[in-house]
Parts: sequence; C-alpha cells; structure tokens
Amino acid sequence: MATMMRKLLVLVVIVAVVWFGARALVHRGEVKATVVFDRAGALRKGDPVVADGKTIGVVRKVTHLDDSDAVSIAIDRDHRRDVVSDSLFAIRGHELAVTNTFAVGSPIADGAVLRARTDGVSAWLAKHGAAVQPLIAKLKKAADDEIDKLDQKHIDDELADLKSKVPEWKAEGADALDHHVDRVRKQAARIEDDLRRSNHAEEAKKIKEKFDKWLDEVQR
Repeated sequence: MATMMRKLLVLVVIVAVVWFGARALVHRGEVKATVVFDRAGALRKGDPVVADGKTIGVVRKVTHLDDSDAVSIAIDRDHRRDVVSDSLFAIRGHELAVTNTFAVGSPIADGAVLRARTDGVSAWLAKHGAAVQPLIAKLKKAADDEIDKLDQKHIDDELADLKSKVPEWKAEGADALDHHVDRVRKQAARIEDDLRRSNHAEEAKKIKEKFDKWLDEVQR
C-alpha cells in the first residue's frame, strides 16, 4: 500500500511538472504591457484585447489607482507586432480595442507602460479608426503609385536631360556649376528620403547609385 502511494505521489509530481512546463511553453513569447486609462469602465480580467476584429490578447488584471486605472494585458506571440508605441486604445464594454490606423511606431517591448490618449481626436480614432481604414489604405496606395512612377527609365531620362545641360552650366562658371549640381544633389537626396520613408529602401539605393554615377561623369 505504501509503495503504491509513493508511486502515485511520484506520478502526481510528474504530471504537475509537465503541466507547468506546458503552461510555460504556451505563454513563452507573449508580450506583457500595461495601458493606463483615466477609467477602465467595465473592463475586467479575462476580457479580450482586439485589433482589426481579431482577438490578439487578454486582459490579465485591472488595478484601480488614485486617479487612473492600470490595465495589464498579455499579447499573443503571433500578434506581438499588433501593438506599437503609438497605438490607440479604447474600451468597448468588456473589450479593449487597439487601433493602428495612423500608427507608425515600433512594436512595444515586453513590460511596456502605455498611456491611452484621451484627447478628442485620438479618442474618436480609437473607437472609429476601422471605419476610415479603407480611406487611409487608398491614400497610401496613391502615394505608392506616385513612388512607382520613379522607375528606372524615368530616372535615367531625367539624369540624361540634366547631363545635357552641363556644358551650359560650365560655361556659366565654376560657381554656377556647383550651384546646379548641388540643386540636383538635394533633389536626389529628397527622392531617396521619400523612398526610404515609404519602405522602398532598394529603390532608394538605386537612385543614389545612379546619381553618384551621374555626378562622376559630370565632374570629369
């Protein structure tokens, strides 16, 4: 009987260890953060954290402070990038909504503390950002289309046209040549910067290479 009890105890310990290990594995990679609101309303432990209509995490705890409420959340590892430094937050009954319609920040680090913005515009966007998402997507596409116009042939033709003007610039004198070259340099730098800001780093690199080659030819 004693031997059986010992075996049973060992089995219980093994099961407990496996269970705790499995729990640790499940939660590994989660991002934990705290969002501070003026008031958390009806939000409670276990309520979902939602972004774009999908559940991305869960409320772990709501702590009532003197003049605000701290909401502790855990974001699933598959959705770690869905909460960024400038995300907007809104409480909708028993749901914490995350809106990234205008967000451009970096994914938050584990343990981050964020303050929910409560100014009129931010509060409205936090609650209704999804409604204007199609418009924002359309504007972004329009911007991308403009950038796509900067294809290789377009740039080559532009630089070739500028190169044809070099003899005229040189005839105006060294100062005039430097002035024109500096103007083209600034224009190329502006295009590069716009491309990088729009996540077109490879295109920006090609623009720089073409300008450097053009400059080398002009200065011969």
